[in-house]
Amino acid sequence: MFLRIFLFGSAVVGLLVVALVWAVINGQYEAAQPTPVPSSSASAIPAPSGSQAAESASAGASPSVEASPAASGATAMVMIANISFGPDLSVAAGTTVAFENKDAVPHTATQGSNGVKAPDALFDLQLAAGASESYTFADAGDYKVTCTLHPQMNMTITVQ
Repeated sequence: MFLRIFLFGSAVVGLLVVALVWAVINGQYEAAQPTPVPSSSASAIPAPSGSQAAESASAGASPSVEASPAASGATAMVMIANISFGPDLSVAAGTTVAFENKDAVPHTATQGSNGVKAPDALFDLQLAAGASESYTFADAGDYKVTCTLHPQMNMTITVQ
């Protein structure tokens, strides 16, 4: 009798483990991610200085990062964490933007919005967990970026 109960219980636990693994693999379950602690050395994007800092301060808490006049040909980082691209970004034309996936789940960095790739998308970067890919923004304009796997992930990159 006890053997039957043990075997039945083991089968139920085994099925639950298989269902959880399947859900994680298929993106149905995302483990809680630790809350990042802000750090001055955590970003490769230089902070605005001089008149830009004053403009940012007078504009209030702006969700975008201003471009540096010397940023052309430079690299800016977008750290993907907690199922988010982070704040909008402003860069100079010719800047390479590197997207680094810090999450334990895959993402994309795709031109489009709300999880839908734009018909004329210039970039569609596939980012496995821990991976990074980059794209060089040669022309000025506003570029909407989305994750086709997580439609709530959106940001705008403004190229000046």
